[in-house]
Amino acid sequence: MRITTVIGGLSGGGAERVCVNLANAWAARGHRVTILTVAQRSAPPAYAIDPRVERRDVGWPRSAHADELNIVAIAPIVRGLNRAGCTALLEQLALMAMLRHAILPTDPAVVVSHLDLTNLRVLAAMQETSVPIIACEHTDATRISLGQWQSTRAALYRHARAVVASHPTIAEWFAQHGAAALAIPNPLVAPPPVRVERNGDRQRIVALARLSQEKRVDLLIRAFARLAGDFPDWDLDIYGTGPQHGHLARLIDQLSPGRAHLRGFTTSPYMALAGADLFASTSWIEGFGNAIWEALACGVPVVAMEGGAPVRALVRDGVDGLIVPTDSALVPALASLMGDEAARKTMAARAPEVLTRFSIESSLAAWDALLDRVAVAGRS
Repeated sequence: MRITTVIGGLSGGGAERVCVNLANAWAARGHRVTILTVAQRSAPPAYAIDPRVERRDVGWPRSAHADELNIVAIAPIVRGLNRAGCTALLEQLALMAMLRHAILPTDPAVVVSHLDLTNLRVLAAMQETSVPIIACEHTDATRISLGQWQSTRAALYRHARAVVASHPTIAEWFAQHGAAALAIPNPLVAPPPVRVERNGDRQRIVALARLSQEKRVDLLIRAFARLAGDFPDWDLDIYGTGPQHGHLARLIDQLSPGRAHLRGFTTSPYMALAGADLFASTSWIEGFGNAIWEALACGVPVVAMEGGAPVRALVRDGVDGLIVPTDSALVPALASLMGDEAARKTMAARAPEVLTRFSIESSLAAWDALLDRVAVAGRS
């Protein structure tokens, strides 16, 4: 089967990792896979891609060429958006025409698109082609709005052959808005065996997160600073990059110099988690929670802020971690596990059960069934 998967870029992030994991798995299964990026240009991808996967890039932003932006290309896009009542998206007509021109030569049996705005552009670009589109959502749409594009998403998702969400609650929300939605947990690769090398007697809280507002890393830094004096053998290591890097670096300098550290982006989360004693997530929204899954897979207990149904599905409160209901409860939750080695060990022993609760094998099997169903329907 020819599968073309479309994503904005391949920098570090949960959606990008899922995109690459799926492409690699499909290539290993003998499918002909193309990853089409919108704006990657010459930047290297953050994650290793199977050499059997073809890579193409639109090269946005740039001016459209004559063979991309012409009446033959744009007429079906304009007609489709008019029929769907989504004329506001016409302001992006040039990009959608470029996407159409880039996708069609890959001759896909199915197109798999990732992330909300890219999904909209692909669905608009492929109007009147009869190529089935699977739109993958990577955030919790029940907790966050797309703003001006909310109604556009509802209208265009009705034209997707399937909308894949990572949790049944999110899939049901899309179904209520007219989409053919289903839930498939993210396909994440199990950690390899690693030899843990501890930094002397020091213990570590690890966080893996984009340094952006919704992840609320500042909340974790402030909580750790309040506990640092009572737990002098503990450090906080934060892995990730993002727009709040400067602000968070200044906050650390003010509150926890030498004890909290911004370690930058890592392409090897399992190496970052090796030897960790606790994992912390302060995000208020997660589509799945890749980093939480990875921490549990490594046998690291998790302290996670309430972040919706996906977080509650991953972290079993009191079994392999703690769910923190309010901001004010974060400090006592961290302290309760930092000061109780026996509790941490008990939770650590149960944490790797996530490997069977949300296995890559079951995820890929669900994807195989969906692709087969969509491809058969596309030929009929």
